[in-house]
Amino acid sequence: MNMRTLVASMLAASLMGCVSTGERQAHRYYVLEPRAASAPAAPRDGKVAVLATTAAAFYETQDIVFSRAPGVRGYYQFNHWTERPNRAIHDELARRIGPANPDSPYLLATHLSEIYHDAADSPGRSRVTVVAQLIERARGTVVAQKTFSREAPATSYDAAGAVRGCDDAVGRLLDELVEWIDEETAVPPTPRRTSRSRAPG
Repeated sequence: MNMRTLVASMLAASLMGCVSTGERQAHRYYVLEPRAASAPAAPRDGKVAVLATTAAAFYETQDIVFSRAPGVRGYYQFNHWTERPNRAIHDELARRIGPANPDSPYLLATHLSEIYHDAADSPGRSRVTVVAQLIERARGTVVAQKTFSREAPATSYDAAGAVRGCDDAVGRLLDELVEWIDEETAVPPTPRRTSRSRAPG
């Protein structure tokens, strides 16, 4: 009985040690906050309606993505976005472009191709790529398309530093995207032609 008691005591002590030294890391959630342009946006009179931003399957998640080798991606285990980045990008685009109206001649479609922490070297860089299409509502045709890619240094070699880099990269990318929209919509779209059949005879 004494031996059994001793073994049980040793096992309990061992388990207590595992519990005390094996604490799980707390999950952290970060807000994507693109840096705003320094110059105020020009009024656009509702010319452009912003559609929901889509995302590549691997990036349509709240998990923050990193890469330590070309062509390889992974998710930070305990670090996440408060919402999916494509949703945050859509909200910021809509804010910068301004409210649309039912008669907006243009639709803006955007697709988040990638957003990740390139951690091959310390502290690494945050990289983001968005494909934008400007669609003429009347015809339903794409009148302009462009791929925007930006990067910014991570402020530290971890998820928190990557987030700050993403704030800068996304902010500058959206500055460029909105400027492109203004250039493309400076000239009104060509009125839609209607075909008429001639009377016989």
